[in-house]
Amino acid sequence: MKRGGFNIARRLAPYYGPHYGVAAQGVLRGLGLIYVLSFWSLAAQVIALSSPSGLQPVSLLLEYFREQAGDMAPLWFPSLVWISPSSLMLLALAGVGALAGLCMLFGFMPWLSALLSWLCWVSLLQVCQPWLSNPGDYLLAEMGLVGLLLVPPGCRFYPETLRTGSRITGILLLNAVLFKLLFRSGLSKLMLDDPSWADATAFFHFFETQSLPSSIAWYAHLLPEIVLTYGLWGMMFIELILVFYLFLPRTFRNILAGAVGVHSILLLATGHHGFLPLLMLVLAFSLVDDVSWRKALPEVWSPPAAISMYRPGFLSLLLLALLLPLTVWQSLGGQRDTVRSPWSLVEAGLGRVHAANRYALFSHVPAKRKELSIQGSVDGRQWVEYRFKLKPTDPRSIPHFSVLHLPRLDDQFTKLAQRIDPEKPATPPLWLIRLVERLMVNDPATLSLFPVNPFPDQPPNFIRIGVYDYRFADPVTRREEKTWWIREFKGFYGPVFRRES
Repeated sequence: MKRGGFNIARRLAPYYGPHYGVAAQGVLRGLGLIYVLSFWSLAAQVIALSSPSGLQPVSLLLEYFREQAGDMAPLWFPSLVWISPSSLMLLALAGVGALAGLCMLFGFMPWLSALLSWLCWVSLLQVCQPWLSNPGDYLLAEMGLVGLLLVPPGCRFYPETLRTGSRITGILLLNAVLFKLLFRSGLSKLMLDDPSWADATAFFHFFETQSLPSSIAWYAHLLPEIVLTYGLWGMMFIELILVFYLFLPRTFRNILAGAVGVHSILLLATGHHGFLPLLMLVLAFSLVDDVSWRKALPEVWSPPAAISMYRPGFLSLLLLALLLPLTVWQSLGGQRDTVRSPWSLVEAGLGRVHAANRYALFSHVPAKRKELSIQGSVDGRQWVEYRFKLKPTDPRSIPHFSVLHLPRLDDQFTKLAQRIDPEKPATPPLWLIRLVERLMVNDPATLSLFPVNPFPDQPPNFIRIGVYDYRFADPVTRREEKTWWIREFKGFYGPVFRRES
């Protein structure tokens, strides 16, 4: 039976490709680069956001975990921050994670480096909420865990591709993650109560109302409706139809890799979605086998043929038996309470480290864009607006690209704005109240989250938060008035804050 299965693998090898040495190393190096960028970006903000003096201290979340699980909280909500919820610990985790990511990128102790980066990322992801709440943040945790299967533990440097080409258990699981990411996202667009996807009008608003649009989004928004409609159908085709090319022979998998790559590049160009597009590029890279690289690259660059077939051991078979059915169940929209053991236990365990996620990318597209504006005043009569780094504020400016950095405060402000109703009174969240308090004393760490301080000489005595509707300016207004946005005042969010004497 074993020999028969081996013969079947040999027959399928010319079509599917059993060797993924280049993909395995490319995925790990790509994850290393993304780890470096993610930790570097977070380190520049984590003191202002999550330190004991930050807007949402990690100690508050740790206290909540203790209320939920008592003395078992460190086990149920694992994080190295339990050792010390101090600013030094947060910076140390970011620094160690970035250094380990560099080692992954350049190939020094790759398995140990991947493990350290993943531990540091999950530790911060667990407690730095609501700041680390993008799909890309959770996808990095899931891919980082699977990446540990791509290289042998204990190796000092990356082995030659011909010796790791047949270690594709990790590749198979990464392919499953890609399938879940795409198919679940496409399915959610059809299942949720958002008619803009069903009637193919979502792209009429998407570029304008996405979290943090770039200047390219303005041009994309002006495309003819027929182009936007076909673009939407193209994305739905990738997510719901083309994703099944993953199970077909090599040529089809390469087509899917190219489609996912184009999709990722368009996301990078038109908006600031954190590191999600880069992670999608890494997942696309995992689809291409060594034979495809030998055909595409010059002979001196192409990888040699691997020396062994794929022969999974007991642990690999166990992981595939537990994780592949669970991933397919999540992709199809299965509910957590309907998963049966042992998969329910596996999902619960992976969920503790954010490695069993259900994705629904861009499933809801607002028809209008709301924005919050922080306005300060010394005398209560003349008001000056605080500008953000990427979030729309000044109608005359819009950022171009920010692949290397995601301002978490900007992203959180945009999400908050979409949830509020200016006609109804609302209590601002704790982090927003703490933000106002620190702006009233010109706190240096808090001001580092903004590009400039509009009150360099004296902190404001009054702060209010305005609510605006934003929409892209038409080409004539853009040309004549040099403005990207047209905004309309809708009211105020919360009370006018006054500094105590």
